Amino acid sequence: MAVAGLLSQYMSVKAQLSYVELQDTRWNNLATAMSKKLAEQEKGQEKWDSAYDSADEACNDPSKELKLKGNTIIEKGEAGQSLVSRIKDRSYKMEQDKLCSLYASKKVPKFDPELLDEYTDLDMEYSTMVAMYDTLLEELQAQADGLKERTSTEAQDTHILGQ
Repeated sequence: MAVAGLLSQYMSVKAQLSYVELQDTRWNNLATAMSKKLAEQEKGQEKWDSAYDSADEACNDPSKELKLKGNTIIEKGEAGQSLVSRIKDRSYKMEQDKLCSLYASKKVPKFDPELLDEYTDLDMEYSTMVAMYDTLLEELQAQADGLKERTSTEAQDTHILGQ
């Protein structure tokens, strides 16, 4: 094969390699930033779940008290007892769930379940893109190395001995 053709292929692969390196860096940065945001939301979810459990426990145990920013939501003893002694039907359970959710949401305002879902999806997408560009980078680097070797060999071989 002519040296010019090999050199042209090599230069084309090097240009592709530069573009892929740029994209790989871009997706790595996006994935890193998204991982941080996702970790914050996951930590928020743990705190939210803990706050919900505390509120649920206070609703069901008259010896527990529930406070939020210095305000008593459920008192020990009679106030808590009167909440628990209400009719145990669906409407009570729904009220209790609403109270627990509202308490947890006020206690952990930075947690947003919709953001958690969105960040989880984006984290997966970004990780996939990083993996794809990492693989493409390896393939193009191998192609470039092979073409460089072939171009070097062809450039040294003058083909005069074969005539």
